[in-house]
Amino acid sequence: MRYSRKFEGIVNNLQRRYKQTNSEGAREDIEKYMSKVICPDCNGFRLQKESLQVKISNKNIIDLTFINISELYKWFKKIVGAKSKLNKTELLIGERLINEITSRLEFLLGIGLKYLSLSRASGTLSGGEAQRIRLATQIGSGLTGVIYVCDEPSIGLHAADDRMLINTLKKLRDLGNTVLIVEHDEAVIRSADYIIDMGPGAGESGGKIIAKGTLKNIIKSSKSITGAYLSHKKIIIIAKTEI
Repeated sequence: MRYSRKFEGIVNNLQRRYKQTNSEGAREDIEKYMSKVICPDCNGFRLQKESLQVKISNKNIIDLTFINISELYKWFKKIVGAKSKLNKTELLIGERLINEITSRLEFLLGIGLKYLSLSRASGTLSGGEAQRIRLATQIGSGLTGVIYVCDEPSIGLHAADDRMLINTLKKLRDLGNTVLIVEHDEAVIRSADYIIDMGPGAGESGGKIIAKGTLKNIIKSSKSITGAYLSHKKIIIIAKTEI
């Protein structure tokens, strides 16, 4: 028995299969026949020309995404400040929205991400940066009764910004949540309400609870190597190198 139907065309066939499949392998196979081209109309920004013509203080939405978060926060504060160029009607319309934006930016500043821009692709973020952004988002959501599990959120964070991360974690706790962290950073460990010291070694040589309790409990434990370093009974000697 024969059936006849209109041939949809190779390009249409590949596009349809690419959209419909849930298989990453199938997508990769089809991508061999595809190429990325920057849109000549929007230059890859995915906005119509009309949208880009809307500007505040000579900046459109794309211009703002390329400013680092620290400068972007100052920009938003300035346009609603005492020297604002917006009229009363514009301020009335935009003030609530701008307050919400600056509130979110404050969260990002509070976790040491002032150097990032909103144009930064999420796939280029380090594990620590991505975790800290998710933490900031959760604080903004105001959720309570949630257990957060974080795997070394201090990775990539400058030691001077440790306090910012710790304050963010405490805000999550104070909202009525439980924050469980796997961490090696001394400042984060010292700030924990309850510590579980795993060991005695790493990998197959670990997995046992060596000590648990408050910071004082860990420091007093004769079995805890971590406690010995936290109490400065043991120190790590770093050899001096000539520059």
